[in-house]
Amino acid sequence: MTLLDIRDLKVAIGSVQALAGVDLTVARGEVVGLVGESGGGKSMIARSVVGLLPDGARATGQVLFEDRDVLTMDAAALAAHRGAGAAICFQNPRGALSPTRVIGRQLTDRLVTHQGMDASQARSAAVDLFESVGIRAAARRFGSYPHELSGGQAQRVMISLATGCAPGLLIADEPTTGLDVTLTREILLRFREAADEEGRGVLLISHDLASIARICDRLVVLNAGAIVEHGPTTAILTTPAAPYTRTLLAAVPTLPTPTPHPAESGESGEAREAGEAGQAGQAAGSADCADPADRARPVGAGVSAESGESGESVPSAGSGDEVVRVEDAHVVYGSRFGAGGHHALRGVSLTVRAGETVGVVGESGSGKSTLARLMLGMITPSRGVVTLAGQEPSRLRGRELRALRCRAQLVFQDPIGSLSPRRTVADAVAEPLRAAGVKAPERARRVAAVLERMGLDGTYAERRPHELSGGQAQRVGIARALAGEPDLIVFDEPTSALDVTVQAQILKVIGEVTAERGRGSVFISHDLATVRGFCDRVVVLYLGRIVEEGPVEEVFARPRHPYTMALLAAVPSLDGEEETGRVRLTKDPEEAAAGGGCALAPRCPFAEDACRTEEQELRTLGRARVACRRAGALPDLEGPER
Repeated sequence: MTLLDIRDLKVAIGSVQALAGVDLTVARGEVVGLVGESGGGKSMIARSVVGLLPDGARATGQVLFEDRDVLTMDAAALAAHRGAGAAICFQNPRGALSPTRVIGRQLTDRLVTHQGMDASQARSAAVDLFESVGIRAAARRFGSYPHELSGGQAQRVMISLATGCAPGLLIADEPTTGLDVTLTREILLRFREAADEEGRGVLLISHDLASIARICDRLVVLNAGAIVEHGPTTAILTTPAAPYTRTLLAAVPTLPTPTPHPAESGESGEAREAGEAGQAGQAAGSADCADPADRARPVGAGVSAESGESGESVPSAGSGDEVVRVEDAHVVYGSRFGAGGHHALRGVSLTVRAGETVGVVGESGSGKSTLARLMLGMITPSRGVVTLAGQEPSRLRGRELRALRCRAQLVFQDPIGSLSPRRTVADAVAEPLRAAGVKAPERARRVAAVLERMGLDGTYAERRPHELSGGQAQRVGIARALAGEPDLIVFDEPTSALDVTVQAQILKVIGEVTAERGRGSVFISHDLATVRGFCDRVVVLYLGRIVEEGPVEEVFARPRHPYTMALLAAVPSLDGEEETGRVRLTKDPEEAAAGGGCALAPRCPFAEDACRTEEQELRTLGRARVACRRAGALPDLEGPER
């Protein structure tokens, strides 16, 4: 039965035609994916369905929900329709949740309003709803404020608020932006369950085509306010008819299929080394025809030497000077009430050399951003030593510390949010130069040069952030980082807020920047395919510990730690098939704070009694280092589920 039937919908805002004759249907029990670039009109369709078009917008056509036209509803009918008829899960859950009220009260208010429950019934139902979307210890979380939740937990709360109104249609507007691969899979599966088990219709808006491929029945491709293609998901992804659809699909980075561990198949050490050398040669030789993520140097360039537990070293392919060294670093964030505290990093050691790009991956809460702040000199380790450009930030003060910090720059996740709305582009890019004491004429010259390098002509210099697209704003952010000619650049999720085609453009720019031999780069990302294409070496973090690290092709093609296997298994693919592997972790990270032994043991499907009592140290295995006592004895990633 058709739940939503949009017919010839046109929306104009001033002289801009936001939607141009859109036809779209969603049935009960069906998940429909709506894809396209930013500015294409996807969110305008969502707003039309719930009667929340911007002021001044003019809409014609019909938006029929259960045969009633939303465009002609009065205020009372719209109030009833929003929630009980259709409900939206927003892209930024924290922005949609009230920061001054606990999440339990926000949900019970909706249950009382839309389902007529009394306070006691609403509280019991709220706890059940929290549990149904995978929030652990739901009764305890009932009294939490939004700022006390992780990104994944906040998104689950947003879903519970939407489903709590018992809507017939769920609209999810970019619900997984910025979430790691394991949380993305769980959140999207929840929408699939809403269709299959609760009979709801789901309209899923996303630029993550690979994730949509897994759960959507049909795809609708939108470009410049018009539908250019629609049909069953498999047909769209395998035989796209529209050139625009083919462009979107071509921009999606992919991962190679993991291969069995050579050592486990009886291959000799000499043969293994020869095979790895051949693979490196193939990677370098095929760089010109690689997938969209492969825009960096040949794999293996600049990998630094690290000592393993056995005293052997992971081979180094580069000879650049050390840019930053982290030695046995611990970071503990103290409690506001003086007791306990959060141990964000535990004994992390890492070196980045000039000319090397190191990827840092792991779930939310694993310590990635803390490690970035540590390397940038923004925080001081509770224990351990950090050396940046040959100096220890913790030993410097005043002008010397400011000068050192100019030698390390950060490119932020939210490009527009990272720029001051009051400053012009030229002012923003010149900021690190002013901090370094560069005089005005030289500042102007260097700002113009770096903007030109980013493909931004002189007209952009006097623009302000609101006059930039997301891709243009990120180019400005990269220009700002480059202006001071730093020794280290840290990219913190630089493309997660951008659609796939703009991502491809920005990744090309980043690839050119990281290919320069004079500086080191750190690339933090949830997008493992992008990390694989950009980085020489990858570090896998779990609850503040490095559990695996080594050359990116080695780690991604032959993962040896169960956590790395699980991350790779959760990466979606355009063919819509299930994960490339069968390793799945149980429970959530917050439940897995083990008192001793391996931190992953409470979640690991391969854990033994010894894993729960013995601390795991990094040891050399092939060209990588792994903190798992069973590494080398686990089933291959392609093996049967355990």
